Amino acid sequence: MSISTFLKEKNCQGRESEILNFYHILTYILVYLGLFATSFYLLSLFSYYRKPRKTTDKKFSVSIIVPAFNEEKTISKTLQSLLELDYPKDRMEIIVVDDGSTDSTYSQAKRFESNIVRVIRKDNGGKGSALNAGIKVAKGELIASMDADSFVQKDALKKMVALFYNDSVMSVAPSVGIIEPKGILRRIQHIEYAMGVFLRKSFSTLNAIHVTPGAFSLYRKIFFDKYGGYDEHNITEDLEIALRIQSKGYVIENAEDAVAYTRGPRYFRELMIQRRRWYTGLARNLWRYKSLFGPSRGPLGTLVLPAAVIAIVLPMILVIYQVIKNLDDIRRNIILLQSIDFRFKDLWEYNSYIFEQIILSSLSYPLFLMSLLFLALLAGYLIFAKRITGFKERWQLNFVLFFLLYYFLFVFWWIVSTAYLIFNKKVIWRKEKHEAG
Repeated sequence: MSISTFLKEKNCQGRESEILNFYHILTYILVYLGLFATSFYLLSLFSYYRKPRKTTDKKFSVSIIVPAFNEEKTISKTLQSLLELDYPKDRMEIIVVDDGSTDSTYSQAKRFESNIVRVIRKDNGGKGSALNAGIKVAKGELIASMDADSFVQKDALKKMVALFYNDSVMSVAPSVGIIEPKGILRRIQHIEYAMGVFLRKSFSTLNAIHVTPGAFSLYRKIFFDKYGGYDEHNITEDLEIALRIQSKGYVIENAEDAVAYTRGPRYFRELMIQRRRWYTGLARNLWRYKSLFGPSRGPLGTLVLPAAVIAIVLPMILVIYQVIKNLDDIRRNIILLQSIDFRFKDLWEYNSYIFEQIILSSLSYPLFLMSLLFLALLAGYLIFAKRITGFKERWQLNFVLFFLLYYFLFVFWWIVSTAYLIFNKKVIWRKEKHEAG
């Protein structure tokens, strides 16, 4: 071996060592920040439950707006669910806004029309446009948004209304779960949504909720009268309205024991379209409301939003690095085996070897090993969600699938969404509906 070749190999090894050290540093930073944030949220929750809960006995009038576009398969069940709510019917109205559906959504909804249910029809303009059309004719003091593929527990509205205990509370968000989590992707979403139950409650103790779910969030109508309706050009209108409420200095509460259920996407393409919209919408709205970052905004600006950004960026870097490193290790091992004239018996043995190498290589990295520390925390999230909401779905298999697959999916969704952001590609609601089928 020549001196120049030896030096090149030494330099290459030195760079690899530096990159590996950088990877380890990022891993430890992610773990530290994750444990710190989780501990902070746990302490906040503990403090919250030690204090008397603020509630009101006032029975506000409520207008529930159901924007619908091609929801013929679910609209009837959604409306039946709303009609079964345990709330005074003389204080409640349901407004279905058919947003230019091309199926039988309108006729299905018309069958429910009564002194409680109204059905209006308009040209297609998107979810924000449909919600605004409903707000214009709504008579209630409170406005509820309700996705046309979601369902609510009978006592959900009563529990949510009780949290409008003073004029500063401008919105109340429910807990959201996945109904009938069958199939790999819905099982993973089941765990993801259960984690959201814990996090949303934790955020509410800090007044740091930054998303009010489309599945049955509740708002004061006066907010829309004063600050305008939904942004009709925003692809994540539930996120934008929550950030707008926060930017005006109001409070968003969470009724963790008020439960709404939604049907998660079943197929990969359908889920990919949903997450592409969610993530590009998140990035654009965080930039739009960047004034919410900083000490002046309390825990929202100093912990919750910065932690959300870090929880996106660092896992992307670490998972991408780990995948590339695993593949490079496999390539080198195969070259080494070929150099000693080793031959696999067949394609099955070759593929099995590659799979084993991927598993063993992944297990040897700190990112995977450190993530084991979060298993107990994740289990705690699930116990909290099950206890508070009464979720009856079994979670053991879903838990395993989530742990093994979620972060790889998460990073893939963010890579796609980042490409849409960089190239300024348009993401719209209508396209998602048609593509999702």
